[in-house]
Amino acid sequence: MALNAKIPVPEVLQFRNQGLTDNLIAEELRKRGYNPQQITMALSEADSSGGEGSGMGYGPLPPPSMSPGYGPSPAASSSNGRDDALFERIEDTVESMVDEKWDELIGEVKKIVDWKEKVEERMAKVESDIDKIKEDFKLLHQGVLGKLDDYDQRMIDVDTELKAVGKVFKDVVPEFVENVKELGSITQNMKK
Repeated sequence: MALNAKIPVPEVLQFRNQGLTDNLIAEELRKRGYNPQQITMALSEADSSGGEGSGMGYGPLPPPSMSPGYGPSPAASSSNGRDDALFERIEDTVESMVDEKWDELIGEVKKIVDWKEKVEERMAKVESDIDKIKEDFKLLHQGVLGKLDDYDQRMIDVDTELKAVGKVFKDVVPEFVENVKELGSITQNMKK
């Protein structure tokens, strides 16, 4: 199906009328057997003609499926099969690209969901640890307050005992001093 001598300007213009980009047009022309030089010349010829035809006798093309008359032309119906095949290939390519990108997106979303679950697990563990620390602190606080109460009570007891000892000394010391004085005078009398 190689069309070596012919430059495919009408095909380029027809593909452009269908809304295809130059890259897709070049790919399709390569599949039809045109060489890169012919494709480049056809694209530049189509650009210079602006779709109005070129100096080589090509005129504007009718819509792909209709002839200038009243019904579909025989050439349009035969090229319509090629157009359908082209659109099918384009559709398949686009679907495969969308599927590939969709699979990549799903993979990334799964990574995010996994990360979220790990973070939630860590947060639950941290919250559990914080609750445990609060409970331990509460017990420690109660223990310290209990010890302070015990210390307070002991100090009150010591104070009471010291007061009692002070009272005893208050009563005993004057008597003791009296006895010491007496002893001192007896000792002096004995020495004399």
